[in-house]
Amino acid sequence: MKLILAIDGGGIRGLVPAAILDYLEKKINNIKETKTIKIGSCVDLVGGTSTGSIVGSLMLLPCEKNSKVPKYTMEEITQMYIEMGPDVFKSHFWHNVKTLWGLFGPKFPASNVEPDLLRMMDHYKLKDLVKPCLFNAYDIDKRRVNIYTNHDSGQKYSDYYVKDVIRGSTAIPAYFPPALFNVGIETNTLVDGGVFANNPSMVSYIEAIKENRKQKGKNGRKSPHSIIVISLGTGNSQRKKFPYSKAKKWGMVNWVFPIIDILLSGSSDVVDYEMTKLFEAYSASDNYIRINPPLHFSTAPSTDASKENITNLLKDSAAYIKENQTFLDDLAQRIVDLCR
Repeated sequence: MKLILAIDGGGIRGLVPAAILDYLEKKINNIKETKTIKIGSCVDLVGGTSTGSIVGSLMLLPCEKNSKVPKYTMEEITQMYIEMGPDVFKSHFWHNVKTLWGLFGPKFPASNVEPDLLRMMDHYKLKDLVKPCLFNAYDIDKRRVNIYTNHDSGQKYSDYYVKDVIRGSTAIPAYFPPALFNVGIETNTLVDGGVFANNPSMVSYIEAIKENRKQKGKNGRKSPHSIIVISLGTGNSQRKKFPYSKAKKWGMVNWVFPIIDILLSGSSDVVDYEMTKLFEAYSASDNYIRINPPLHFSTAPSTDASKENITNLLKDSAAYIKENQTFLDDLAQRIVDLCR
């Protein structure tokens, strides 16, 4: 049985899956009567898009070169979000003037995020991560989907720096400039993977099947009976509505930010529908676990990293954990059973 963890995009709302994973990690340690287990060591593959790629990569960073022991606990990763968020989504007056508040340039400069990525991820490469990974981005120059993995038989992306891949996976169009970096003769010009797979559950599931088949041939076939997918959303908020009376008058400029919001939320919804129906078709519904807590306290957009919104996101996470403690405790036990 393989265990896949897939984490959605969603800006500062990445705090929500981080907090839930923190609870699961602590419960796993409680079950095992230890304090040393990090949840990154318990999974077979971690997939992430945008903010999900940040959480996923931090889970898999090694404590030192050539180690297979994860560096960070989920509590530490959650704290990083709390500290990093205000810097990443900080508004700069002169940048706003230069771009006319995001109308003629990205809303936030790359300098908001790149120093933090370097500080957290150093110069580790994908091949250094302690477990298989999958992070999404879209190459706008080559007009193709890029699925960055570190475990495929070709090892195409193994020498890519984690910080560069994550910078590309988090480059939300109109909010951050595209990422640009070279590896050998290969140029990568990337925007956020959420434009095609904000919920990376399906692509992660397919990747696991593909690689297992390559390694074991026909005997390596995998079905939903032999794979558990834990899909973590970044919170189900009250979505902003766009009434016909307003939208009918919009032109290209008016549609820029609404269409991004629609694309990201719609992408997550359709993947959740596909995964649900796929596992139902195999009578394996228990093996697809979607966790996407309702957001009652936080009603702000995913780029609001104010102290108030961060506090509200943590309150929403705590409320979900309290209301679903039995379910989460049972899930932690399943993870422990798979780690044996």
